[in-house]
Amino acid sequence: MKHARVTVMATALLSGAMFSTVHAAESPLEINACALLTPAEISAAIGGLPVDNGRRQDEGMSRDGQYSSTCFWTIEPDKAPDVTQPGRGRRFVILNAHRWPAGQGLAKKFLEAFHESADQGVISNQPVPRKFGDEALWWGDGLAVRKGDVSFGISVFMPKRGEARTSAMEEKLAPNILRRLDRKTAV
Repeated sequence: MKHARVTVMATALLSGAMFSTVHAAESPLEINACALLTPAEISAAIGGLPVDNGRRQDEGMSRDGQYSSTCFWTIEPDKAPDVTQPGRGRRFVILNAHRWPAGQGLAKKFLEAFHESADQGVISNQPVPRKFGDEALWWGDGLAVRKGDVSFGISVFMPKRGEARTSAMEEKLAPNILRRLDRKTAV
């Protein structure tokens, strides 16, 4: 069951980029998920564990007009990972950020997709509102937030940690992301 949740988590976070195609030219909507958090901020939020510098993997511009960027940070193992655990015992943080065309209210679709997925039984938890940005929710495996024309999902995946514990970690990271969005993107 937990392995299915990992798959759903990755699918849900990347859902806004499902039909994306990468364009070679930079877009005015481009957003860099790896620039929205530092390894030090992540390490502090997850109890001081070492974190790598992150790997950026953008989907780029999509047909619906949004730019999608993803960053994966690996939480360094303190010993060999237990490959019998979900995700083969790997621990990581994933941030998926989307910038939508200005003023069209499309960032709201990102959060609505979590409600629809819960209603259809794709995710097992009903989203629970949180107080970040313009709107936010906890969906069982991550925190989804929208602010202006930007939406993002942040998940900390650490096998053997309870939902409440990872929720607290993600909620420690959200203010850092929102501050950078305010400074860098004038959202």
